[in-house]
Amino acid sequence: MATRADLPEWPRLMDAELASAYFGVSAGTFRALGIQSRNIGRRVVWDRVDLDRFADRLSEQPLTETDRAAEASEVERRFLERRRG
Repeated sequence: MATRADLPEWPRLMDAELASAYFGVSAGTFRALGIQSRNIGRRVVWDRVDLDRFADRLSEQPLTETDRAAEASEVERRFLERRRG
């Protein structure tokens, strides 16, 4: 498993192994968190911005107005994506 020392500059999009290392948990625990992933072709990745937002909500830190607007837009986008099939 990768560690922060191995990868000081975290990429914007990460596979499950890197994303779980970013969170400091096992890949199984990470997947159980249910954080929305993205698909690039057949590749499944997680956006670092989504991971940071998720962590902020866990720590109950208030979101800035910009983050709240981005979160609302993302929720709406996912909803419409699911409705389209």
